[in-house]
Amino acid sequence: MAEKIVALLGGDQRELLVAPALLDAGFGLRTFGLPAAELPAEAKACTSLNEAAQGADLLLLPLPGVRENGRLHTAFLSPPLVTTSDLAGTAAGTPVMVGVASKYLRGLCQALQLPLYEIAEADEVAVPNAIPTAEGALQLAMQQLPVTIQDLPALVLGFGRVGAALAERLRALGAEVWVANRGAERLQKARQQGYAVCAWEQLAAELGRFAAVFNTVPALVLPEERLQAMRPGALIIDLASGSGGTDFAAAEKLGLAAVHALSLPGKVAPQTAGQLLARAYPRLIKQVLASEQEERSEFWGRAVKL
Repeated sequence: MAEKIVALLGGDQRELLVAPALLDAGFGLRTFGLPAAELPAEAKACTSLNEAAQGADLLLLPLPGVRENGRLHTAFLSPPLVTTSDLAGTAAGTPVMVGVASKYLRGLCQALQLPLYEIAEADEVAVPNAIPTAEGALQLAMQQLPVTIQDLPALVLGFGRVGAALAERLRALGAEVWVANRGAERLQKARQQGYAVCAWEQLAAELGRFAAVFNTVPALVLPEERLQAMRPGALIIDLASGSGGTDFAAAEKLGLAAVHALSLPGKVAPQTAGQLLARAYPRLIKQVLASEQEERSEFWGRAVKL
C-alpha cells in the first residue's frame, strides 16, 4: 500500500510533538505554519497552504481549527485566512480532521466536498485534555482576581469533562463551588458529588452571588439580560469553543471582566497536551482513512464526531 500523506496545517507547540508521532506511525508528512528547524528532517515544511494540502490523503488541523473569521490557528506566524483557493488542489472526498469545526470551516468543506471529522470529544482526546484546561482556568482566575480561590463563590456552567475537572480543583482549593447544567442527568451527578447546584431556569436570579463564573457550554448562555444580574467586579472565564457562551460586548459595556480562554492546554501545558495528541492522532487518522469513500461522502458539509 502506498504511503498515506497527512498535511498538518497550522498549530502550536503541540503540533511539534504530533509531527514525529505521525512519521513514526508510517505516514508521509507535509506541514504548513510550523518552524522547519523544529521539525524532523523527514517532514516537508511547505510555504503555503496550497502546497501542503495538494494531493494529501488527509488534512489535519489543530484542535481550534479555523476560527469563525476564517483564520487558521497557528502560533508561529500571523494567522492566515483560509479560502477555497488555498485548498483548490485537494481532491473531493479528502477527509479533514479538526477538534471543533467552526461554521466557516463547515462551509469551506461543503464547497470543496471534503468530509469533516471532529475529534475534540473522542475519549482519548477529551478526557486527558480536560485537566490542562481546568488548570489553565485556575491560573487565569488567580491572575485576574483580587482575592484568593479560598472561599471564592464560584459557578461552573456545564458539568461535562472540563466542568467536572474544574469544579473538583476549585473545591480542592477551598472555593464555594456551585454547578449549573442544562441537562438534569449531569446536574444530578454534580449534586451527588456534593456540589451546590443551581437550576438552569434560576440562573438570572442566582448569578449575583458569584465572584467568578466559569463557562464550558458552547452556546450563548450568558446573554446581556443574565449579565445584568452579575455583581460588579465579577470575573467570567469562558472556556467554550467557537464564539464562546458569553456576550462579550455586553460584558464590556456592563464593566464585567470577561476572558474568552481558548486553547488553554497549548498555552499552559503544551508538552502534556502535545503528548496526548501524539498518542491519539495516529489511531484516529487510521480510523478515518479506513472508512469507505462512499461512506465519507455522506458527511460533506457537516462534521462527524469520532
